[in-house]
Amino acid sequence: MPAANCPVQSTIDVVKGKFTVEILQAIHDGHNHYGLMKSHIPSINPRILSTRIKDLEANGIIIREHLPTNPPQIAYHFTDKGLYLLKLIPDIKAWYVRYHG
Repeated sequence: MPAANCPVQSTIDVVKGKFTVEILQAIHDGHNHYGLMKSHIPSINPRILSTRIKDLEANGIIIREHLPTNPPQIAYHFTDKGLYLLKLIPDIKAWYVRYHG
């Protein structure tokens, strides 16, 4: 099966970017604003954070909510697709620990 048609490779492509899993975890932990994510992942470059957020939005993993505050704020939330993906991460971590840890 060519990689372009492989659902496993397509899934890996969604989460393989640097800091992507950390961003997903930050949103899950309630750090769902850009500044909160940046504080929660202090080693992340702001450009990388912006790029990964855009990638996650483009893949339908998270959605952006414009909050009616002054000044305006943006919050990020999981879509159903994103919540389902989030459920897979502990199993992936467990596999790694079992066979590579």
